[in-house]
Amino acid sequence: MRDPIERYLDEVMWNAALARPDENIVRQELKEHLSTLAENSESKEVYTMLQEKFGNAGMIGDAIARARGRFRTWLKKKARRLPVTLAIVLVLAFAVRWRVAEAFYAAGNSAAPAVPRGSRVLVYKLATNFNPGDVVVFRSDSGNAYLGTVKREQPDGSLLLSRNGWADQIAPRNRIIGRVFLNTR
Repeated sequence: MRDPIERYLDEVMWNAALARPDENIVRQELKEHLSTLAENSESKEVYTMLQEKFGNAGMIGDAIARARGRFRTWLKKKARRLPVTLAIVLVLAFAVRWRVAEAFYAAGNSAAPAVPRGSRVLVYKLATNFNPGDVVVFRSDSGNAYLGTVKREQPDGSLLLSRNGWADQIAPRNRIIGRVFLNTR
């Protein structure tokens, strides 16, 4: 059978719902006090004696929670989980940016009027089908990213792209980053 003092403390701590460091401190203090009480008591059942002399475990736990401050306890619990939450969010954000969608800035008018100069665009990287009129982002031979409008698909699978003020350009599929699906202007 479980120690009655531990059983009583478990009920009190459950009702108090403290942050782990606070719970350990309060539990230790109460255990010392309750052990002293139990030693000086008659031969009644210890748990019943604790209930009578010290009070209902639920009420004691609630009183401790109020004394420690429920909001402060909530903040401590959140702070303990914050590093893990931030790590998960950062990993997901980088994974999405690396594989699903990425933001680009239109420095020129190469895709105007669909994407005017100074716009920010969000590019869907998983796009595989491109239709005439779609605005895409592609990498040039130098590695720079450019916007272009699809004119047509070539028989070899590459895309013929038009850019305002530039000659039409053929971009192989492996240089296409993705299709623009969100534009700020």
